[in-house]
Amino acid sequence: MSSDQNILSAQVDLVKIVSKYILLEQSRRNLKGRCPFHKDLATSLMVSPEKNQFQCFGCGKGGGPIEFVMAIENKSREEAMLLIARA
Repeated sequence: MSSDQNILSAQVDLVKIVSKYILLEQSRRNLKGRCPFHKDLATSLMVSPEKNQFQCFGCGKGGGPIEFVMAIENKSREEAMLLIARA
């Protein structure tokens, strides 16, 4: 990961991005919701505001803001970074 990607990931609030796509509920220190990357009947997607990371315990997807946008919008890393920068 380049330093530009590290800076962008650190400055972007993952919770705000994920909340645009799914409903998140408080779960102790983290937030949880239904994973948009697979048919999820439970709330297997966990979002850590402290770490600015997400992890699905159903399908295994995880990462930061850039990885989430890449997966949900089906974009390349560069395209996802542009989408985040414009928001």
